[in-house]
Amino acid sequence: MTFNQIVLKMAKVQYKKYIVYYVCNSFAVMFFFMFLSVYFNDQVVQAKKLEGIQEVLTVPVVALVVFTVFFINYAHTIFIKRRKSEFGLFMTLGMSGRDISKLLLLENGVIALASIISGILSGTIFSRLFFLLLMKSVGLEDIPFHLNAKMFMYSIGIFLAVFSIVVGKSLFLTLNRNLLQSLKSDRVRETIKLRSPLFGAVGLAMMVGSALMLYFTFSEITGGLLLLWTIAILLGLYISLNQFMSFFIEIAKKNKPFYFKRLLSLSSLDYKFKQLTSILMLVTVMIMVTIFYSSLVLTFYQSSEKQAIDNNPYDLAFVQTETKNNLPLDEIYSVIDKKEHPVKEHLMIPTFTYYQYNPNTDWQYSYVFMSVDDFNQLTSSPKSLQNGEYMYYENSEPEYASENNAYAHGLAFPIGNDDLSLKMKESITEKNINLLSNAYEFIIVSHSEFELLKRNLEGFESTIQLFNVANWKETTDAVEELEERLHRYNQSNPPIEDIRTELTSEEDLVRVESKIADYNYNKNTNGIMFFVITFLSVSFFFGTFILLYLNLFSDIDREKEKYRKLYKIGITVKEVKRIISKELITLFFIPIILGTTLAYTYIVVLATDVGGIMKNPELLVHFGLVAGIYLLIQVGYFLYARRKMVNQLTENNF
Repeated sequence: MTFNQIVLKMAKVQYKKYIVYYVCNSFAVMFFFMFLSVYFNDQVVQAKKLEGIQEVLTVPVVALVVFTVFFINYAHTIFIKRRKSEFGLFMTLGMSGRDISKLLLLENGVIALASIISGILSGTIFSRLFFLLLMKSVGLEDIPFHLNAKMFMYSIGIFLAVFSIVVGKSLFLTLNRNLLQSLKSDRVRETIKLRSPLFGAVGLAMMVGSALMLYFTFSEITGGLLLLWTIAILLGLYISLNQFMSFFIEIAKKNKPFYFKRLLSLSSLDYKFKQLTSILMLVTVMIMVTIFYSSLVLTFYQSSEKQAIDNNPYDLAFVQTETKNNLPLDEIYSVIDKKEHPVKEHLMIPTFTYYQYNPNTDWQYSYVFMSVDDFNQLTSSPKSLQNGEYMYYENSEPEYASENNAYAHGLAFPIGNDDLSLKMKESITEKNINLLSNAYEFIIVSHSEFELLKRNLEGFESTIQLFNVANWKETTDAVEELEERLHRYNQSNPPIEDIRTELTSEEDLVRVESKIADYNYNKNTNGIMFFVITFLSVSFFFGTFILLYLNLFSDIDREKEKYRKLYKIGITVKEVKRIISKELITLFFIPIILGTTLAYTYIVVLATDVGGIMKNPELLVHFGLVAGIYLLIQVGYFLYARRKMVNQLTENNF
């Protein structure tokens, strides 16, 4: 019998190993291709409503690549782990290291090729379904599905790069392992070099302490400090997973009845936690990331309308100057004032912008003046001013008000040979105008001084046009038509070439701000993000479950032998089932408890910037919903894994 015949016969007997390994790799290619069908869809990128969507999807892409690296690496590690004794047998029969290398390369080459073909084919089929569901969920059915070369190149390229590195590493380790180690590999447990209860306590304290520091310092935190606390949390998590059972056993020993009743379970869990630390760490982090981002994006998606209303006090707004956006009023009304959405309110707020150079700071200060009479049209609390007084008005929500008011110490402006000195009477922060260019800070003065400043200062007059209609959700076509007409009018006039465009672009100066545009943008962008995060969550969930499942069942023969020996010294089937259940409950649910807790910590920390978690109950509700769904699915997988493990360990074993 030749070597090739021996290899083929062993492959036929152990075909399940190859099938599981192939399915894992095919799974990775398929999910990566499905995601890239959205990321590299030119129609999505070019859609006006989704400008910048590729930047938004960059973080999920990176997360998917990192997950793919871990997933393929662990799938390959488990596959090779089951083959080590076979390689030792081949070597005793005379197969050289070069022959082993050829065998490894041939096997992995065939599996990689088959995985790419099946992964791309299944990805092409399911990506169309995924894309259509995604576009329909965010109201963009007009964007067609198509495939391009980038989707195929990146999917195949990233998979082959990761796969080659992983295979190269295992090839190096296999060839440097001696014959005795290979033959005994399936009868030797992995060496646990460190058992330190003190390290377990330190890891737990590091994780909890870093989370508390993140919460208490978040308001003053910088990007580097946020990264530092996150790294500290993850490091503490890894140490805890690796050494906490040793710490718990040390504590349990102080209660002798408790410890001796659970001695077998505790010892087994201590070994398995140290053996599976990397897997449990990956599962925990993936759970944390998916629950955190799913809760956050779901909240953003559900609050798209609220965001549009908060950002746009008026249904439609734009700035009108002498040469830009200066359409006749009757033409503007012909577009906006329709039967579906008649105009309910229309305000015209004159403003005057003056730029003053300050040689001390080498900066042009921009002053946007508004008459107190016009300001009173915007606010529900009318104000009055005397000559020589002004109010500083910041068009923003109070919680986002700037702390440093550069205009608080009085103002002076050259009027002829004298200066007009103004003293600040009051500072007001409230959102009354859509966020247009030069509509963030205003100097409110009396009507007479507003006219005086316009006559004596060289500046720019403009009018803020504000409209409210009966049904703003029906104004999509009207807003687009108005934007088109304004654009044609602006193109027919010479461009702005003065200090205004030195500080901002002309496009920004003349843009239209509307509730419906903001709403559509938020809904579409957040909708895509929510759908993508849901897709990634499902991918991560299946992937991490498969990895945990494969690791648990890769040593099933050893577990059978262990329980067979325990049976000989008196253990019963009922006790075996109880031990298995306790172990699996711990291994399946410790990661979800830790991941959910860490996700909640980051949500609470993030909520401190918007008034705290109790002032944002929708965030808490969505967190509970996502975590609850995740837990229910995990319970289902736990019941499946427990039933299968109990059957395999007790069937024909006792």
